[in-house]
Amino acid sequence: MHDTTQLRRLPWQEGDRPAFVSPGDGIVSRLADAFEAELIETARSDARRARSLADDAGATPPELRTALRFVAHSAEDAILVAVLRGERLGLNSPEPSAGAQTGGPGR
Repeated sequence: MHDTTQLRRLPWQEGDRPAFVSPGDGIVSRLADAFEAELIETARSDARRARSLADDAGATPPELRTALRFVAHSAEDAILVAVLRGERLGLNSPEPSAGAQTGGPGR
């Protein structure tokens, strides 16, 4: 088994295992940075849409439940980005948990 203490954990998985890359400014690291930025932007957008829907007196329970699912998923993605960035800063160690790894932007 490889020593992963010097590797960057990526915001996606390879099958059911965390994916890693050597630190640096390579293409995979740049893709990971872009993907993390997209996860954060999606979370912002989902929060705006959910807030707007919550303020709509005509919103139906199914619409509110759907919005809540999107916001929950986006919150998990934002938490993942925070954890990954903390790992790169040496603030916490890699601890993959169930539901904490994203499989991609699809929901």
